[in-house]
Amino acid sequence: MKLHRNSLLVAAGIVVVLYVVSLVVGLPAWAAVVLVVVMLVLLAVVWKQPEEPKPVVAKPAAPSLVLADPDPVFSGPPSRTVADVRLPSASPDFQFSFSAVVQWSTVLSGSRHADLGAVAVDALLDRARSLAARQQVTEESLNQHRLAALLGEPALDEKGQVRSWATEVRLRLPDSDQKHLQHLAALHRREQTTLIERRMEQDKRAYLKDDVFATPGSAAVWWLVNHPGEVETALGLLETLAELSAAANDLPGRRATAEEIERPRPTRAELAFSTAVEELTGAARTEAEPNGATESRTTPAAESHQRPVPKKYREQFFTE
Repeated sequence: MKLHRNSLLVAAGIVVVLYVVSLVVGLPAWAAVVLVVVMLVLLAVVWKQPEEPKPVVAKPAAPSLVLADPDPVFSGPPSRTVADVRLPSASPDFQFSFSAVVQWSTVLSGSRHADLGAVAVDALLDRARSLAARQQVTEESLNQHRLAALLGEPALDEKGQVRSWATEVRLRLPDSDQKHLQHLAALHRREQTTLIERRMEQDKRAYLKDDVFATPGSAAVWWLVNHPGEVETALGLLETLAELSAAANDLPGRRATAEEIERPRPTRAELAFSTAVEELTGAARTEAEPNGATESRTTPAAESHQRPVPKKYREQFFTE
């Protein structure tokens, strides 16, 4: 068994100490040597005794690293993007702007088209055109969701070469059409408001004419309903309400009717005489004006027999 470096140093130190002690005590040289040898032998015997075995602590085994399998990498289907394609709408004056990502998968394993992407885009646009032509321009958001749901389902083209579908579908109106549509909607609302206001005015006029002012009595009752308790005031307004009732029904006023009743209707002779006097007066005035003469005067007899005749009676006379 090999000695450790520390053990050798300890033994050397003991030898030096014993040798110094023997010299100090005065022992002969050979006695000092013997004492040193004996001490070295004792040390060697002690160091050769087997040490108690130390318990062996088993180290835990390092866990084995399990490498996870890499995720499989799948390549998505081929795709193409179409943007701002004009599609017809249900209104001939407006067109939609269509954008989407077109994806497809091949079907035939034999001869194929040189550009299957073009075939897929054409097939999908044909589907989008037929769907958009039935959509109303006022339902822009609803139309977009409907087309996204229908075009997201794969469908074959006419020749059955590809199966195409669309994602990220967007359907909208151009800004200019959107502004024009908003302007038309504002005009339509204004028209509806005008028609309603006109109808309300017509109803109110009909109510006043056919109900309130149908007769002077109904007019008086209407005024009392709106002014309860003012009976004396209503009595003072009877003539005014009667005039309003007559005017509302296109009838002559009560005052004009009373004046016509008090004035007797002229006879045919009076009408003829009045007409003749007016003709003679007009002729005399025409002759006197060129000669600088004064206006002609009617004779006292004519003045005594002349009577003002209303014009309407003269017209009625000549008509008869």
